[in-house]
This record gives sequence, structure tokens and C-alpha cells, in this order.
Amino acid sequence: MFAILKAVFTLFGLFLCVLFFWRGRAASGPLGARKTACLIFVALIYLFFRGVGDHGLLDPIEGINASVALNMAMRKNFVVPLVGDNLYLGNSMGFWWLSALSLSIFSWSEFSVRFWSVVGALGMAVAGWLIALRTGGERSANYAAVLIGSSLLVYITSQLASPHALYAFLVTMSLMGTIYAFREKRFFILLHGSAMLAFVVYGPAGALLPWLSLLVYAVFAEQELFLTKALFYWPGLLTTILIGGGYILFLKAKNPNILTLMLYNIPSETFNSASLVLSFLAVGFFPWLGVLPGAVRSALPLHWGLILPSEKQNVLLLAWSGVFLFFGVFSRDALLLVASLPAMAVLCANHLAKAVEKNDSLLLQKTVALEIILFVLFFFVGLPWFFATGDKALRHTLTSVIFWAVFCLLFLLAGWYYAKTRQPRKLMLFMSMLSLFSLLPLAGVFVLLSESFSVRDAGLYLRNEVKPDDLLVQYALNHPSIFFYVGKPGLSSSLAHVAVNEKIVGQDKDLVDDANLNKIWEGKKRVFMMINKRQNILTPLPQSIYDLYKTQETIILSNQRGRGSPSAPVNSP
Repeated sequence: MFAILKAVFTLFGLFLCVLFFWRGRAASGPLGARKTACLIFVALIYLFFRGVGDHGLLDPIEGINASVALNMAMRKNFVVPLVGDNLYLGNSMGFWWLSALSLSIFSWSEFSVRFWSVVGALGMAVAGWLIALRTGGERSANYAAVLIGSSLLVYITSQLASPHALYAFLVTMSLMGTIYAFREKRFFILLHGSAMLAFVVYGPAGALLPWLSLLVYAVFAEQELFLTKALFYWPGLLTTILIGGGYILFLKAKNPNILTLMLYNIPSETFNSASLVLSFLAVGFFPWLGVLPGAVRSALPLHWGLILPSEKQNVLLLAWSGVFLFFGVFSRDALLLVASLPAMAVLCANHLAKAVEKNDSLLLQKTVALEIILFVLFFFVGLPWFFATGDKALRHTLTSVIFWAVFCLLFLLAGWYYAKTRQPRKLMLFMSMLSLFSLLPLAGVFVLLSESFSVRDAGLYLRNEVKPDDLLVQYALNHPSIFFYVGKPGLSSSLAHVAVNEKIVGQDKDLVDDANLNKIWEGKKRVFMMINKRQNILTPLPQSIYDLYKTQETIILSNQRGRGSPSAPVNSP
């Protein structure tokens, strides 16, 4: 049934994308700007949700977030983050609460723990649309939604169980509140509230960086009065006190130790190297990277000593993106760079909308020429270097990357043709659609990475290159989720909770005698579980498995063979 629903959903999504391709137009087109915006967001919903649950958890931070949320959902303890029975030092409480909610609603799956990441990515597109609507009009708003939705880094964060996408959405809402407050000061409430919610979801940086960006803007634009009004606007200040103060008092009453760890954050292990941060900084806005230099240049004020009222919003967008870029690079967490992209996308959207409205073919020709140069550098220099120096598992994703590159090539060919023939509206239409279609093969990258990481890490475990206490049990639902784990001695409690809470009936008792293990395996394409001899097993195992457990150093159970039968034991060398 699930396969049928997924096939119907896929066909429906493709139909909507084709409809947008053939009927989508600019603001003056037959569909109108608002209808075009609806089609854009429906296409984004399909593209972002279609493969989010099809790949196992990739990074240790995904496993930690999933495990903490799963513990909260099962144990009903929402103030003590635990991985198994071990206390975890982190500050993303709001994200874990939301993940626990989705786990309770959608059951234990990769989709559940990534649900809010997709919501955050889509929220960025919505917030960017609203910001560009105020700063550049309806055409610019549609362009901003496409630029944000089709950017490489936004899509990557949407497919990982981490708070980065949700955090970026909330700080973008703070930016929207600031932009709208230029005309109506009541929107300062949105600035205060979103910053505090970002604090709850991500930690102190969520609340501090929006105000730091506003401070940088006030210094460069000589708008100290605007900063003072924003900071001391009493309804907004009351919102900050209620949300931020209430959150701190709640933690102080329930778990005061968490407050001492607020400045402590664990970045993603896979995405925290300096080379990756620089790579993501260079290509995170791909395939629209060639638009950025011209957009930044056009957003700079003519005279820094006298900034015109019409230039203040652009200066704010520049300051905002600069602060979040600096923070992402300084923290060496490549995924944090996503918070700077919505402001950049609005700048680029305003730049492109002006060029289309003025029918400035020369400007668009220069932009497409720069896109072609960057494309050649990226795919013939940067990408080979990335695969050569990065993790070996990345090489297994080359097939999906090539298909993505084909769409990017079509994106450039369409841009070159319509720029040459001086048809700016068709240029933006076809480039926008091809940039969205390029997301279709990217889901395959995550599936291949998941499989590769799982096989590699299983081999490391068996060769004793991973300490037994680091990776005691691995659960997989749709594909091997090497990092969806619980710590020592969490195996027994997790199995028992799953057996009680899922209430699965109609089991084939011939597969496995023990109900607790069998309930985890039902309906899954593959389950991969490892049990080390030194682990204290409290939940009963099937007798045949228990006999192996007593004699082997490590046993591996999998439902990949024989419709769910456990695989043979493997001796640890």
C-alpha cells in the first residue's frame, strides 16, 4: 500500500512540475504571480518531501538527534536529553521536542526525524518570498522562492536530521520582521519572537546573531535610532521576555544543568571540516552562484556617507548575510552557512527582477557568461578535487551527481540561448524550472551515501577499529541507518518500548520467535543490528540467537536474507 501511495504521489508531483513548466509565467503572465507562486511552492513541497525518508541516517549528529528525540517520545521526559541511558550535552531542545512530536505522529522512521528539516527549508522559501515581495515586488518574490528552493545547501540541510534548516528559517523570519518594520513598527514583534524561537531550537546563537546583524546595519547605515526602536519596542521586548525568560525558567526548574551547557554545541562530523566549509561557501548557492556578484554590486550604496532611504533595505540584507556567513565559516560547520542564503537570494531576486523589467539583455548575458565560467570550474576542477580529497563514500554518489550536472548543463544552455536571443522573461522561466528539476536526482546521492557509510562502518566495527561502546546497536528502517543508535545499555529498553508502543499485529511467527525483535523488523526493507558480547542484554533474544550470542564476540542480525531471517554470525577478528 505504501509503495502504491508513493508512486501516486510521485506521478502527481511530476504532473505539477510539468504544469508549472508549461503554464508558469511572470507577474504579467496568464496564471498571474500569486498562482505562479502557489505552483512554485507545490513543486517545492513535492521535491523536498519525495525522498526524505528513503535513506538511512548519515551522520553521527543525525543519530544523536534521532536518539534524543526518540527517548523523549518514549520516556515522556522532555527536559533531560538522553542517548540511550547516557546524558547528552547539547542545546537544541526545541528541535528535539518537535522531533519527538513527529516521531509520535508518524512512527519511528527516518521521515519523522527529518520532517522538521523539510519544514524549515520550505519555510525559508516562504519567508524569502515575503521579504522579496516587500523589497522588490511579486516578480522578485517568485524568483526568490525559486532561488532558495533550488540552492544546493538548502536542499542538503532539508535532508538531514539536524536543527540547521529550522534555525535558518526562524532567523529568516527575524529578517522579515526587520524589513517589514521599516514601514510598520509592529513587525518588531516578529523580530523578537523569531529570534527567541531560534534560541529555543538552536541555542544562544539563534537569538544573538539577528541582533548582531542589526547592530552591523545600524553602524554602517548610521541607523542607531532604528536599532534602539527595535530593541526597546515594548510589545517585542515583552515577547522576548515571555519566550526567552519562560524557556530559561522552565529549564532551571526542571534541569538546571542544561543552562550551563547553553554555549556548548556539537557540529556535524561529516560537514565540519575546513575544506568542506570552503566548498559549501563556494557552491552552496549553486546553480545561481553567477548571479551573486552582480547582485551584491548593485546592492551597494552609491555613497556610504549618505545612504538613501531606498538603499537601506539592501544594506540590511548585505549586513545580515555577511554576519551569518562569518559565523558559519568561523564555526567550521558548513551547514550553518544556510542561514545566510535567504538574504542573498532576495538580493539576487531583486537584481534579476529589475533586469527583466528593464529588458536589460546585456546584464543577463554577462550573468549567464559568469554562470558558464563557474560551471566549467566547478565540474572540471572543483568536483574532481572534492571527490579525490573527500570521503571515499562520496565516489559512490557519482552517478546521481552526473544526472544533477546534466540538469545544470541544460540550465546553462537555456540561459545562453535566451540571453543570446534577448528574451529575458523566457530566460528566467526556463532557468527557474530547470534549477528545480535538478533536485530530482539529488535524493539518490543520499541513498548511495547511506549504503556506503553503513557497509564501511560495519567493516570498521568488525575489525575493532570502532570501540564497542561507541556503536553498540544499529537500527535501519528503509535503508541501513548506521547512526540511528542507542547507547549502552539502551538496547533492552528501546526494544521493549517499540514492542509496546507500536502495537504491531499479524506477525509471521516463523521468521523470528522473539516478539520484540520481530516487531522492529516487520514491514521494513532492511534492518541491520549488531550486538556485542560485552553488552548487557535484558530483553530476551530468540534461543538460537542467544546461543550464538554466548559463543561469538559479535553477532549481526539482518532481515535482508530470506524475508526477515537473521543472518549468520560473524566473528570479530
